[in-house]
Amino acid sequence: MKPSVLFWSQSPDLYLLFSHILATEGFRSVLASDENLEQLAAQPSVVAILLDTENNVERALELCALIKANRATGHVRLLTLMPGGNEQHHLDLLRAGVDETFVRPTSPGKILAYLHSIVSGGKVPKARGETGIFDVWEFSLETGRRLVRHGSKEVQLSPTEFRLLSLLLQAPGRVFSRSELISAAWPPNYIVQPRTVDVHVGRLRRLLEQMTGRPIIRTVRSSGYAVEFD
Repeated sequence: MKPSVLFWSQSPDLYLLFSHILATEGFRSVLASDENLEQLAAQPSVVAILLDTENNVERALELCALIKANRATGHVRLLTLMPGGNEQHHLDLLRAGVDETFVRPTSPGKILAYLHSIVSGGKVPKARGETGIFDVWEFSLETGRRLVRHGSKEVQLSPTEFRLLSLLLQAPGRVFSRSELISAAWPPNYIVQPRTVDVHVGRLRRLLEQMTGRPIIRTVRSSGYAVEFD
């Protein structure tokens, strides 16, 4: 079964373009509407939803929140296409659960690379015989699929959040500044506002508290963040 990508947009021409590109890379694409997006997202073949926010970012935010709140669809990756100049909505999209945002115009190769990283999962070859799994305190992190496990619970993180958590876990108790977190989790020369870091760390904090039942990430005012274990 081919992996499916749902496309939500008010531009049929844009959908036709992306459906052709996705088809050449082995993906099945489906044009979704407001009415059937949740239902389609629950299908087992769906790996991601690509939302074009150009004409209705408010509705895109509502749909993202609905998808993430639904247990049957919360695991599906949410990707957004954002027109250049609309970066003020980036934080709102993060809060709504968006995993990755691409600012238009963007290379389709970047989106395809992200989609391939999702479907490759644990099939990524292990370098030099390494397992790609390391344990810190009660957590187990699997780098190939960006999974974090605690007991019987597990969650798959976005690439940015997995890099943030990996850095924080390298030195429990140490306070990492926002600039250090930006250097570790975002590409070089990528402009990241401190508030963007706060939103990502806030999501991590909530996920870890849900898994463990207690706070793990501590905010150090005017300094940064640290993980602390009892």
